[in-house]
Amino acid sequence: MMFCVLTVPGSALGQTTLQDPSSFLGYELGSRFSRHHAVVEYFEHVAAQSDRVEMVTYGQTNEGRPLTLAFVSSPSNLARLEEIRTDNLKKAKLEPGTPTGAPVSIVWLSYNVHGNESNSTEASMATLFALADPNNETSTKWLKNTLVVLDPAINPDGRDRYANWFNMMVGMDMNVSEDAIEHDEPWPGGRTNHYYFDLNRDWAWQTQVETKQRMVVYKKWMPHVHVDFHEQGVNNPYYFAPASEPVHREVTPWQRKFEEVIGRNHARYFDEAGWLYFTKQSFDIYYPGYGDSFPMFNGAIGMTYEQAGGGGAGLGVLTAEGDTLTLLDRLTHHTTTGLSTVEMASANSEQLVNEFASYFDKATSGSGSEYASYVIKQDTPGNRIAALTAHLDRLGIQYGSASASSKVEGYDYRSAKKGRYEVSEGDLVIPSAQPRAVLTRVLFNPVTPISDSLTYDITAWALPYAYDLNAIATPTKLSATTWVAPIAANVAHSSLPVAYVSAWDDAGDAAFLASLLKADIKVRYATKAFAVDGSTFEPGSLIITWSSNQKFGSKFQQLVYGIAADHGQSLTGISTGFVDSGSDLGSSDVRFIDAPRVGMPFGDGVSSSGVGEVWYWFDQVIDYPITRFSADRFSSLDLDEYDVLILPSFATDMLSETGLEKLTGWIRAGGRLVATGSGASSLADKKGFSLTFKAAEKTPDSTAVSLAKKKRYEDRSRDRAPTDNPGAIYRVQVDNSHPLGFGFGNESFVLRSRSDHPAVLQGGSDWNVGVVEKNGRVSGHTGYVAEKRIEESLAFGVQSMGRGSVVYMLDNPLYRGFWISGQLLFANAVFLVGQ
Repeated sequence: MMFCVLTVPGSALGQTTLQDPSSFLGYELGSRFSRHHAVVEYFEHVAAQSDRVEMVTYGQTNEGRPLTLAFVSSPSNLARLEEIRTDNLKKAKLEPGTPTGAPVSIVWLSYNVHGNESNSTEASMATLFALADPNNETSTKWLKNTLVVLDPAINPDGRDRYANWFNMMVGMDMNVSEDAIEHDEPWPGGRTNHYYFDLNRDWAWQTQVETKQRMVVYKKWMPHVHVDFHEQGVNNPYYFAPASEPVHREVTPWQRKFEEVIGRNHARYFDEAGWLYFTKQSFDIYYPGYGDSFPMFNGAIGMTYEQAGGGGAGLGVLTAEGDTLTLLDRLTHHTTTGLSTVEMASANSEQLVNEFASYFDKATSGSGSEYASYVIKQDTPGNRIAALTAHLDRLGIQYGSASASSKVEGYDYRSAKKGRYEVSEGDLVIPSAQPRAVLTRVLFNPVTPISDSLTYDITAWALPYAYDLNAIATPTKLSATTWVAPIAANVAHSSLPVAYVSAWDDAGDAAFLASLLKADIKVRYATKAFAVDGSTFEPGSLIITWSSNQKFGSKFQQLVYGIAADHGQSLTGISTGFVDSGSDLGSSDVRFIDAPRVGMPFGDGVSSSGVGEVWYWFDQVIDYPITRFSADRFSSLDLDEYDVLILPSFATDMLSETGLEKLTGWIRAGGRLVATGSGASSLADKKGFSLTFKAAEKTPDSTAVSLAKKKRYEDRSRDRAPTDNPGAIYRVQVDNSHPLGFGFGNESFVLRSRSDHPAVLQGGSDWNVGVVEKNGRVSGHTGYVAEKRIEESLAFGVQSMGRGSVVYMLDNPLYRGFWISGQLLFANAVFLVGQ
């Protein structure tokens, strides 16, 4: 029997003043897109009128919109809400003690992570009402042993971007033709957040403010079931679990079984209504940044539900079958699966809670782990360990300090070899036996088997590679004590030193430099190693001389120390510019950093995610100004106003014949172009640019004929597998004597998700600073044909052009904000190269 969820006559509510969504909003649910403020007001109304609902605000977005949750259960359960929460954390071994109350299953429903997949927020209101309605005997029964947490809009900024645009475009009546303007969403679209980040790729990395704030609350509750509501193409019906392969090996048999239990219950309702659906296709459980996989790796039953629709569906759209898919259809389907999920959680509440507890019993025992400890060596440069531990704190992963030195068998991440390695007292140790053991293994295991190479996302992400750490994974369980973070050491002087020197060896150094430049402090950097006063400094080290900053007078020392303290930077004061080895401070080998004026094309014609990652890095990570100019204005732009231009993707106007002529003229006059990812690729074979791609090897005719004969139509989706590279980690040989390589060792790592072969630069003034090594793949899957193309290809390099330069970074150094070592590379390109 179908749920009655959308409209309830006022008389059915008896004496209560609780209103259904349509009555409260003043329009029929599904007849228009509700703005976020109206959704919040409806949730507040229900919380005020129902003894089944409590509402909290857990944060706000970049644009100031509130992030809210509704907790829905029986009045008696809400009266002991804190007991339910702490009992659950005790079951997860995240709090000491024994649970005291009756077990309650916890279901968390997350809506609208992609802003233009907007029906789910409408569905959240229908779902809330169905659960809160005191006359709904069915939901009343469920809530006796179940707590439901509803997040009506994970991404309010993206949602309102879409909803406001659509409400401006639609006429008195909807137009179901796909040609209509209301189905042609403009750049950048509503999918992403304020900085154009996809929040459904950010769960594990927590780079965005919405994710960071949500995960604080999520960790406090640790639900047993989590659903992430989405939309897909208008001609796909509806997807729900079970998931497709590849399913990560850390997903338990119980999790897979209960996915199917829930899926079969959905199928019962969909079959009764005559709605089409599919399962076990397209949507896998492998990459840890999703709203289904991340909860899975935290003990929950994590699932994605995908309704036909999306930003192109509007209020109604004509499908390929000639049917009209309406917003009401879409929200009804999502409401049905949401309530069906709650129904199954309630029906299986005792087993769900018991299996959740068993999951964490096994986690803390350490069983099932290939490695017992992950060790980060103290000799890892800079503040990289501090950046990692901050990330681990956000995730809730435990760590400590090695209590003794020892030698252990293990796997060295940097060399990708097994052997016997030294663990030193004080090294960072992440134990595998801990409550979040599964998440720890997922994020730290150097290599993860994959059951099917046709996956939805990247196949490698291990944090020691992302942070470029000196790390070991060992099957030995190491004893660890409480970790004490190193404190930045500033070498004090009784008198004002000739200069302060700060190392340049991790991504956080760029923010320190940015603050110095914004304060109008003159900064230099060393292009060669030098030693003075008993200290040795590597190339790239920042040098702040008193002689260049005398305008600050007596405040100079306090100002520099204050900025260093804000960024956790260590400063060494030196008493003389006459160095013991290397070049003196007045040498041409010590270069002045002219604060760059940075610009970037922005808007229609460039990748929104590409420019978003750059914008976020400048705006939120290093807090340094960047001018985003309209991409279609390049022809009229005065390039003399810029020292550095960023090209993160193809830009039509810049790469036209006249645009390229203008661009190369600016470079030859001293401009610096930093091209990343597809932006770098778009320069290949263009006049004046050195970048080229090696042609794919031609298959011999006889082999081609043989392959053609063996091809089967049913295997057509796998034709691309040999040439595909969804995303794998490769070791790169680095020329760290070049400014683009400053701060790196002789080797580093890139996350490569391309399968072509950028040839090494061969011009007389070109520098191949980073080249993928032969047999360089250290983690992830790559097709065998793509593997051959990638080996010994260019990763990053510099072309001199007149008095200027072009920096090519073939792999996105700012990928999703989590590839931290790439941020140091990007900072080198912006601040050091070409000075």
